[in-house]
Amino acid sequence: MKPVQFKVPAPQDRSIYIQEDVLDKFYPYMHRHEEYQLIWIKEGIGQLFVDDNVHDFQPGDIFLLGANQAHVFKSFIAGGFVRSVSCFFSTNGALSPMSMMPELRNLLDFLNKCQRGFKVPTKHLPQVSYLIEILQKSDFLDQLVNFFYLLKSLSKVFAELEPLSGVQSPKNELTKPFRIEKLCKFLEEHFKEDISLDEIAEKANLTPHAFCRYFKNCTGKTFVAYLNELRIREACKLLGLGRHDSISLIAYDAGFNSITNFNRVFRNILGISPKIYVRNYRNYLYD
Repeated sequence: MKPVQFKVPAPQDRSIYIQEDVLDKFYPYMHRHEEYQLIWIKEGIGQLFVDDNVHDFQPGDIFLLGANQAHVFKSFIAGGFVRSVSCFFSTNGALSPMSMMPELRNLLDFLNKCQRGFKVPTKHLPQVSYLIEILQKSDFLDQLVNFFYLLKSLSKVFAELEPLSGVQSPKNELTKPFRIEKLCKFLEEHFKEDISLDEIAEKANLTPHAFCRYFKNCTGKTFVAYLNELRIREACKLLGLGRHDSISLIAYDAGFNSITNFNRVFRNILGISPKIYVRNYRNYLYD
């Protein structure tokens, strides 16, 4: 089965994207994405299918998946849940200047040698998981600096790492345009507008029902959830700038049609209210 090209919903203003998931199961389809993915399995057991190989996993295991490496995690326990922390990053995106900086070139060379991924050796799991915890708890510049420390730690054990697979995808296949990329690009450019399901489904030449299924398969999120995340990220940027007189104006400028809906979605995604977000942001800047 051909892997689904997955679009990671990473924010545009971050070089790396940390995501913690507590799910009844992992993303169920063989898929790939242009970002590297460093994933720490905190709870759950099962198997990782990657290219032409299969690897067992258990709590505590840490894997690095290469850019556009086809993979899927399958949980063994029906009715249970899986907890994981993932760090997504792309050397072709915001981190591309690494190639121009002599101090970081060794880290970039290390990543280029790890295109087929690896599993962190057992004896190094405590140190690497500790660094991931620090990375998850940090933000802004601290997060970027801690990310480089994490890569440095991994690069030191390169000689002990074994590739997850013996397959690399052909370059012409990796650069092939995908419909989902065009749809996500449209949403990123027009998320402030009132975009209906019928409108976006028509752009994909699919029925609304077929589009919802296709979009969820490719992104791991519903159309509404993906659109809301784009709008909340815009709202966070506007809140940080502090140029608006009220939060309600920011809500409308970010694409929401009511302050009540904005507050509900903001709290669901970030776990705090917009007012608390502003207070925390200012405390971070001026402490």
